[in-house]
Amino acid sequence: MERVVSIFKNYRGFSLAETMTAFSIWLLIMTIFIPHLVLLTQERANNRQSLAAIKLLHEKVQGVSFQNTEKINETIMKDNVAYHLTWKEDMSDQTACLEWENHYKKTKSVCLLVS
Repeated sequence: MERVVSIFKNYRGFSLAETMTAFSIWLLIMTIFIPHLVLLTQERANNRQSLAAIKLLHEKVQGVSFQNTEKINETIMKDNVAYHLTWKEDMSDQTACLEWENHYKKTKSVCLLVS
């Protein structure tokens, strides 16, 4: 029992240097981790918008191709994003294009060829 007591005889806790080192390591980790987490979240939202645009454009093209619906340039609101649908005709080709603004305030577009 006497030996166990002698181990803890000079125990005084953490020093200020150890505490500051641990705190600075945590700060370093958080300053690297948090911006990447924000960037990852924004990229996920942009990917969701792109996927929604492709699905929406595919539905509109399918409606024109198989259900003979009218080709109307329109603005479609979905998940608080305005998608602008435009129909273009070049000689014998017809294309449907969808434009929207992503989270970075950049205009993105996707087009499909209509046969």
